[in-house]
Amino acid sequence: MITIEKVETREGFQRLKPLWNPLLESSSGNTITLTWEWLSTWWEVFGEGRELYLLLAREGGRVIGIAPLLKRTVQHYGLLPFRRLEFLASGEDEADEICSEYLDFIIERGREPEVLEALYRFLNDSDDDWDEMLLTDVAGDSVNLPLLERLSEAGGTKYHVVREQTGIYVPLPDRWENFLENVSREFRRKIQRDRRVAKEIGADLRVIDSFDSSESFESHFETLINLHQARWTARGLPGVFSSEKFTRFHRQVAPKLIDKGWVNLFILSLGGRPVAALYDFIYGGKMIYYQSGLDIDSAGLHSPGILIRSYAIEKAIRDGLTECDFLKGDVTGYKSGYRGQLRNIVQLRLARSRSKEAVYAATARVVDGLRSIKRSLVTLQFRELP
Repeated sequence: MITIEKVETREGFQRLKPLWNPLLESSSGNTITLTWEWLSTWWEVFGEGRELYLLLAREGGRVIGIAPLLKRTVQHYGLLPFRRLEFLASGEDEADEICSEYLDFIIERGREPEVLEALYRFLNDSDDDWDEMLLTDVAGDSVNLPLLERLSEAGGTKYHVVREQTGIYVPLPDRWENFLENVSREFRRKIQRDRRVAKEIGADLRVIDSFDSSESFESHFETLINLHQARWTARGLPGVFSSEKFTRFHRQVAPKLIDKGWVNLFILSLGGRPVAALYDFIYGGKMIYYQSGLDIDSAGLHSPGILIRSYAIEKAIRDGLTECDFLKGDVTGYKSGYRGQLRNIVQLRLARSRSKEAVYAATARVVDGLRSIKRSLVTLQFRELP
């Protein structure tokens, strides 16, 4: 029999540390953003104003599933307050977003149907705890999504996919030469040209990984921040490291991850001057591209960004990794040159059929209608221009 236990304190969360990652590794959704290190650090930085709402599924005392949730109150359209459940590592203010992709329920592989049913039954019986669940950045191929949809339909909650986005990933072959053969001709030409130029001018590539100390990582991480911020502020944009919380999260989580071999930081220099930096995660046999900093005015180089990524991918191939994941975002820009494959990433909402939800749905229809009228008027205005 599966029983559900709720954990709502920081101390209770801390006690789960020894079992968290082993359970994650036995699940079908094993990813770095669901590790103890990532989620506990996120809670330290972003937990204020939120309540822990971790659900443990136990069988005979053994934990076989975790719902890594939190609770907070939000207002839709300035109307009634909604008690919302969200995944840990989601729901930050836009300026602070960590973009923790592939969040999910953590369930022992093969036990998903029964564990999700027990979790859903517990949640459905918790009348005073929540009005809606907003589950953000779940992999579109998660085994839990169709199960959750069927449970929602049977249990009387409203299941709705709010947003669908696309990410791109590249399966990695055994040899760098084979990788080059698979990218576009123009992309291959850029990589080969910049590699020749880099060799001629004596470019230096530094890789900071698990063999380096946390202190060494921190000093080079500052280089990444400076390059990133200089590029974006030159465009009149803030850059992600302008967020104190975003920067604090990564300063705290990176030393924990690098000690486990889950981080690579690449610094490319010309004449002793850093011109590109790349911050990657290494987890589950995959390289996950996360953030970069570039000096786009680097003399002689067509694209320092493409160049440093080529070195990172070549290292990943040497290390036997099987995939380079570029995460969600524009798949028509430079990423298209890699000729990768697409992966859907979704945000879904489960809502209880109550009077609050009826008010919300009616208001949403009115707002959507007004937006549609506004778009039509703008289109008509441009059509009438001479």
